[in-house]
Amino acid sequence: MHSNKQTGTIDVWVFRHAQLTIPTLHMREVLSPAERERAEKIRHSDLRLSYLQAKFAFRTILASHLHVPLRDLQMTVSRFGKPLLPAHNVEVSQSHSHDWSAVAVSATGFVGIDIEHWRPLANCPQLACHIMTDQEAMTFEAIPSELTARKFLELWTRKEAVLKCAGLGLRQDPRGLHTGWDEPAVQFGDVRYYLSALPVCGHLVGHLASHAPQKIIMRSLPSQLDAWPKCRAASAPMSSGPMSGSS
Repeated sequence: MHSNKQTGTIDVWVFRHAQLTIPTLHMREVLSPAERERAEKIRHSDLRLSYLQAKFAFRTILASHLHVPLRDLQMTVSRFGKPLLPAHNVEVSQSHSHDWSAVAVSATGFVGIDIEHWRPLANCPQLACHIMTDQEAMTFEAIPSELTARKFLELWTRKEAVLKCAGLGLRQDPRGLHTGWDEPAVQFGDVRYYLSALPVCGHLVGHLASHAPQKIIMRSLPSQLDAWPKCRAASAPMSSGPMSGSS
């Protein structure tokens, strides 16, 4: 296990679903019945594939990190939707947005992670009313218009990370949690949460929340997630004709 209780580290993986070329049938086999059922209800094929990739990668990362066979990974879900690993002394959190996912694993206590794919938001003022405290809303009103979408998403990921760390997710009204944009730690209920911006770039915004200051270690995807293309290439028959496009 990479997470270290003495040094206080949290392992994080951030990746694009397009990196994964696992056959759909294989991904479905390792998902839980509830996850397979939810996938079937996603009508748009691209969104359904992205959901399968996110859930399969999540399970593969955890199995590799914990050194257990993928099919032996026992995972449950709390009544608020938080993933739990009852057989292992770790806390996990997952987030996905568009074609991106983020996974966090901590051996030092509760953790929450959230990412958002940055994009223009035409209705920021209306959205702000649903997530911001009065103090946050006053600060937000003074932000230049060209920065409002990104600042909105920064605040959203801070709040979502804390609520996931608390095990509540969006069952809790985010207007009841004040995080602001700059505070390294916030109080929610009787617990203090420490916030860190994820070291991501480009069109991603993300934050991680924990019960104590932690060092974030960015990890690469386990080799199991890129083995399929190599296996197919090794087993494909030789051809003297032109190479066809991949399906």
